[in-house]
Amino acid sequence: MSVIDTTTSATNLTRKAGLDEIFFSEYEFATQPGHVGADNSLFFKQDTTSWGFIQGAEYKGPGKYNVVDEDEEVPLSQIKVGNNYTKEVFEYDQDVDIPQRYQEDSETYGVINQMVADMGIEGRNSRDQYSFENSWGNPFDATNNPSPDGAAFVSNSHVLLSGDTQDNLETGALTPDNLKILVRKGRLMKSHAGTRAGYGADGLLCPVILHPTATEITKSELEADTMDNQLNYFSQIYPGMVVGSSEYLDSDYNTLNSNANTTYFVMSRRHGVKRAVRVAISTDYVAPELSRKRTAYYRARFRERTYLSNSGLGVQGSNGTTA
Repeated sequence: MSVIDTTTSATNLTRKAGLDEIFFSEYEFATQPGHVGADNSLFFKQDTTSWGFIQGAEYKGPGKYNVVDEDEEVPLSQIKVGNNYTKEVFEYDQDVDIPQRYQEDSETYGVINQMVADMGIEGRNSRDQYSFENSWGNPFDATNNPSPDGAAFVSNSHVLLSGDTQDNLETGALTPDNLKILVRKGRLMKSHAGTRAGYGADGLLCPVILHPTATEITKSELEADTMDNQLNYFSQIYPGMVVGSSEYLDSDYNTLNSNANTTYFVMSRRHGVKRAVRVAISTDYVAPELSRKRTAYYRARFRERTYLSNSGLGVQGSNGTTA
């Protein structure tokens, strides 16, 4: 008959609790002002899934209402579902080994703390980097990051379910006038029914290198880059526009976009970039008593997927390659 060592079990639970406190204090630590992470609900629509694959489709709504005379039969509106897609939910894991002697020797205990803190930081960074790679960080690639219609996320050749062609690609650098073009195009954007979709300008997303310029253009009282003392259109009309940035949009950490440092986006709150979580970040501690090498393991994992749920609707992007 085996005997459960409750003292050892309690000690291991205490060790896990202590390591978890270090891990999650770094994983959940507040980032720089204006930083956008994968958990940002404006730039990534948050969702959950109970499956290993995400399936979806685009939808053409009924369109405009009809004018109907008295006693006239109401025409039947037509809907359409198309551009089906299936996306695999990815698994992300990391294990680190902790020799038993490290836990016993107080002089090395600081090393364990730092190692687990780094795991928390890298967990958050990995989550964000993978999320951007499957969305905003790879906007012009129709091969590896297609929208449901098969075009790139930001493209001048999106085909709506109505049959219309829609363009959400510009090339102008980030200036007040070029930003006005993106805002205007968003407001004029069509839905899959071919009618006005009514997308507003709720967010401006850019690499870190453009964040000061984006903030100046949108938040200053007077219009940026002008000699006249005229009021700033954006700060007056769109004071609530959120300006966000991410290091994973800059060329330092983004090799998927050859125009990384000049690309920026204007999006509506109704855009289609989604993040679906299958398993939220979780940790485990494997005690050294279970290993013949007397080694403990601290491990973390999460399962999720960021993906494009529509063909660029609610998003205008510019590669910033022209004046």
